[in-house]
Amino acid sequence: MKPHSVIPAVRGFKELEKALSAPSDTLFLLEGELIHLRHLVEGVKRANKKIFLHLDLVKGIKEDEAAIHYLAKDIKIDGIISTRTSSLLHAKKYGLTTVQRGFLIDSQSVRTILKSAEHGKPDYIELLPSYSYPKVQEVKEGTGVQIILGGFIDRDTDLPVLFEAGAVAVSTSRSELWNYPGS
Repeated sequence: MKPHSVIPAVRGFKELEKALSAPSDTLFLLEGELIHLRHLVEGVKRANKKIFLHLDLVKGIKEDEAAIHYLAKDIKIDGIISTRTSSLLHAKKYGLTTVQRGFLIDSQSVRTILKSAEHGKPDYIELLPSYSYPKVQEVKEGTGVQIILGGFIDRDTDLPVLFEAGAVAVSTSRSELWNYPGS
């Protein structure tokens, strides 16, 4: 993942076409159904992009090891996003890149994210909401993991602040931000 990337967070087919033309080499698929995954992933691969599947949100998939094995070997996703440590550990077994998603609501949630990262050893941590950016350095130093920020990123003027706070990338479903310089 390139530093200061804006990662398209895609929810549907219409957004996918636009995301494929964005400069980011990575897409986050946040919604969908198992029946459509193969077709979606093939399209993303033809565009020479990586696709990370939000395992907790796609319908028709359990977060067990067999499902992750299927996604890695047959569907050929590049990575998963999950709040579940067990999913991250299964994904690692099959060579997938992992993004631990965590929601910062109070100081206890920071401790929970640090503890989960210690056990799950994710490749990245995605912190939500983005306005929790003052905690980026604390989580980064506590885990040694690069941080992605997401949620409530509304304007291009938000992006420099988030990158200056230490985020390696941001994820957003706002398509007007997908062509941010530096992505």
